[in-house]
Amino acid sequence: MTHRFSKWLVSAAAAMGGAGGALAQASADSAALDPNEIVVTAQKRTQSAQAIGVAVSALGKDSLAALGRQDVSALATQVPGLQVNQYSPTVTVFNIRGVSQNDFADSQEAPIAFYNDEVYISALGAISGMTYDLERVEVLRGPQGTLFGRNATGGLVQIVSAKPTDHLDGFVTATVGSYGQVATEGAVGGPLSDTLRARLSFTTNHGGAYINNRIGKDLGGAKFYAGRIQLAGDVGEGGKFNLKVQALRNDHDRQGGIYSHASAVPDALGLGTFIGTNENPWGTCNGCDALGYAEPDRDPFTASFNGPNRFNRTFWAVTARYEQDLGGATLTSITDYQDLKKRYGEDADMSPATNFSYSTAQDLYQISQELRLSGDTDRLNWLAGLYGIKIHTRNGYVTDTTGAFGLLEQYDSVLDTESVAAFGQLEYRLSDQFTVIGGLRYSKDWKRFDFVHSENGVQDFVFNKTLFPAFAKRRFGDYSGKIEIDYRPSRNAFFYASVNRGTKSGGFATQAFGPFDPAELSFDGEVLTNYEGGMKLTLLDRTTTFNVAGFYYKYSGYQSFELVGVTQLIRNKPARIKGLEVEFTTRPVAGLYLQAFLTLLDGEVRNVSLPGGAVLDRDMPQAPSVSAGGLIRYEFAAGPGRLAFQTNWKHDSRQYFSTFNAPVDREPARWVGDARVSYAFDDLPIEAAFFVNNLTDRKYRLYNLDLSGPFGFTQQTFARPRWFGGSLTYRLK
Repeated sequence: MTHRFSKWLVSAAAAMGGAGGALAQASADSAALDPNEIVVTAQKRTQSAQAIGVAVSALGKDSLAALGRQDVSALATQVPGLQVNQYSPTVTVFNIRGVSQNDFADSQEAPIAFYNDEVYISALGAISGMTYDLERVEVLRGPQGTLFGRNATGGLVQIVSAKPTDHLDGFVTATVGSYGQVATEGAVGGPLSDTLRARLSFTTNHGGAYINNRIGKDLGGAKFYAGRIQLAGDVGEGGKFNLKVQALRNDHDRQGGIYSHASAVPDALGLGTFIGTNENPWGTCNGCDALGYAEPDRDPFTASFNGPNRFNRTFWAVTARYEQDLGGATLTSITDYQDLKKRYGEDADMSPATNFSYSTAQDLYQISQELRLSGDTDRLNWLAGLYGIKIHTRNGYVTDTTGAFGLLEQYDSVLDTESVAAFGQLEYRLSDQFTVIGGLRYSKDWKRFDFVHSENGVQDFVFNKTLFPAFAKRRFGDYSGKIEIDYRPSRNAFFYASVNRGTKSGGFATQAFGPFDPAELSFDGEVLTNYEGGMKLTLLDRTTTFNVAGFYYKYSGYQSFELVGVTQLIRNKPARIKGLEVEFTTRPVAGLYLQAFLTLLDGEVRNVSLPGGAVLDRDMPQAPSVSAGGLIRYEFAAGPGRLAFQTNWKHDSRQYFSTFNAPVDREPARWVGDARVSYAFDDLPIEAAFFVNNLTDRKYRLYNLDLSGPFGFTQQTFARPRWFGGSLTYRLK
């Protein structure tokens, strides 16, 4: 396989005669003065978001700046149907319209794909920290398997970097925030010659340790650096290239395992329930877990960690893009290489005792190549392409429970994935009003998994293709596709109906404790078929948009993540989701912008085998039945500049963090809001801003792991508390 993939990749790259290049893309914010002209690249070309049959949200650079110095989970506050499960900065899992898979193993790929400038990022641990110096962020809802392909079963999140310009351009922002946070972000770029342009971007984030540790160093603080350099230019007649090199570094920062401890005990179904302060089901002490510890207060931001709590990461990538105008068609090549090294440790028992610690190590590299040929005529727009990717990840895990049970579990694995795909899409305009779209993609994956488990230094289980040929080496092949019809009776009205089929190939689970069942280590692929219809209206002299989408998801083989004791399993289950989305934006008067959205969901996973033996239907995890939000921004002249006020709020009804729907995984309904005030001078290139995130200091969780069975507690990750900050930005003019 390695030889076959490498040969294909070399041939494809050689056929391009080089690499690099950038498609010039318009700014979402610069176009936002006319809502109808917000542009996205959801179909691999620049289009108005109001004129495509895809439910898509785009946040431009000004909207991203208004989020303040928050992590990537802040995107969920302004995007309909989006939830972000952040196990810690080491693993980020997106959930769109209830579609997710919450396995925290480093080797897993998620069903909501993450893209950086059209390049797929397979590693869940490489996502956090990439959101700096961006042109925009696009969130595409619903299967995107035809054009984006890999693991975009339920949609995708794509960040678009700011590109080199043909004029001097740049900025620098310094931010100070709560708990001693000091952060920077900046960029500078412009022409090096008539045909060559460059851009250098950077960001840093230090401090911000918001977890008060009673017995050691406070936790939650970052020590993070990142940089990106791009070189873009013109080649001959109609050729463009972009070469991008980027790197992220977390240097012994204190963001590992920032949990809040809560004592719990399994109920009759084997699902965790919280223990009251005067209850003693484990016979250890009132309010205590099975190991005899209870938190002395109910504050999720105080703890007693004796370590280890660490996070080290180095990620770097090189992306080369080349685009050639061939006259009647455009040829595009995107070549990418990624390398990730990550070391992580947590005080898993969250107590002063040394009962349970957990650490991981990951070394990953990824290489991919995409070739596309596209063109259009008066009535036809077409695209065809080939894609190949190779992912090699070596993962080591240590579960140390010697203090509690006298067990030291070590499990090491190597997962090799190779995949090739062919895809195409045709868009034909039947008349001035009607357009039909058809797309198809076929993907073939080859996966090999080597797994070795040791207990107290003695190797007791080996899993590989020699010992288990039917389970350790597998091939997956399936197709994605779409059929869509669009109706545009006028420039200001757009209606669509579509059927989309998305797929995610099977893979392998990572189990910590035996006994091991070889068949349980492997799981099959999943298929999601989406039946969707919607309308997009542009009203009131193009100052207002009103969009509605209704959808029905039918799953075959939903990859359900299930934690049984401390054993991580992924089991294929039938499931379905139905929902409705409404989005509204308006600029009724100069300087005033209003946004509102509503998502209604009804999702169910069927035939879930609970730890206690019952088989029941369960709610989809991280799928609140009601999610609603909005934003108000008002900007006006004040003295020698312009003053702007902004606030955004989002409500999520109750939801569960796991497929089991354990009582400890039930997250109550909540409202969360932010506020920002900024002042930009007219004659000076300076802007000052003050922001408050989580304005009401709402305590709510982003993640929960039910470990009530073996340990009598649950690990809870809370969103940051109320966060004050101020920033000063200088822009080159």
